[in-house]
Amino acid sequence: MKNSYSAKQLIFLFSIIVPLSFSSCKDKGEAHVPNISGSAGEMLIVMDDSVRANVGGKRLESIMRQSVVGLPQAEPLFDVSVIPHRAFSQNLRSFRNLIVVKLDDEHDPEIKYYKGQWGKEQAMAHIFARNSWQLDSLVDAQELRLTGFFVRAERERSRNYYRKYMNENLTEKFQERWNAFMIVPITFEENESGTDFMWMSHETPLISQGVFVYSFDYTGPQSISKSYLINKRDSVLRVNVPGPSPGSYMTTESRLPVSYKRFENNEHQIAELRGLWKVEGDLMGGPFVSFSHIDEVNNRVVVTDAYVYAPEKPEKRNLIWQLESILYSFRFLDNNKDNAQ
Repeated sequence: MKNSYSAKQLIFLFSIIVPLSFSSCKDKGEAHVPNISGSAGEMLIVMDDSVRANVGGKRLESIMRQSVVGLPQAEPLFDVSVIPHRAFSQNLRSFRNLIVVKLDDEHDPEIKYYKGQWGKEQAMAHIFARNSWQLDSLVDAQELRLTGFFVRAERERSRNYYRKYMNENLTEKFQERWNAFMIVPITFEENESGTDFMWMSHETPLISQGVFVYSFDYTGPQSISKSYLINKRDSVLRVNVPGPSPGSYMTTESRLPVSYKRFENNEHQIAELRGLWKVEGDLMGGPFVSFSHIDEVNNRVVVTDAYVYAPEKPEKRNLIWQLESILYSFRFLDNNKDNAQ
């Protein structure tokens, strides 16, 4: 039997069927993921009251509420809320930082980590243990990984936001001057800078967030020792960052400890200083974090030093995290061809 459809009818049917087919495939392949809820630094822990009251639950809360290093006032690592499983409703599943604790005999003890599971840019950890003592041991053994997972998530959210809104002129100027890439947010402007010194900052009536950049020769491990980096920092800031009073200048607060650590990021070694700064000869101060990026190929160290000044705002944790997200975007151009990612 011959097909009785005309050419026009076939075209009409095709025009209907094809879009429906594409739409059907798209719907099956892309489940809707909501935006995350909660503010920066907030965390929701789901565990029953009996777990929270015992050693494992107490240990977990203690780890997530520990004080952040290098701030002028004590601030918790996360602003933690705890709810039992019975109160864990559907609208709470997309909370930005989420830990779900489950005690039973059905699962081996472990911590599973998820990104974007129930919300865009969500960070979630699912902790399984058979009893409270096992929970305590598990959390204690993975403390650095557990806390680091959520801190990195906050940093990545800020970095992803800043990448969308970069100051193209300053980012390009930074690149040309230091032969390196670093995200410079659109809210940043350049202040008076010297020959081997760059100063960028974001200023509002209540806060100041700034980044200093300078470099020096790398002559070996002694160039990145804690004492050498602090002395170098103080000598550079004394010349380039004057305070409001005659003869005043920014320096490192030496009456409180400055933390020091080494790690690798974007294919190069970094020496980190974290502590407080002050203005010698004036009543100003706040937290800072400094990354000394080691470029062994070119025998140099490039320092990106971020500070916060917010005397009317006691909470400074999130402000420092925002600046850290910028510092972590730094990469040497010679070390990576995909420099703008």
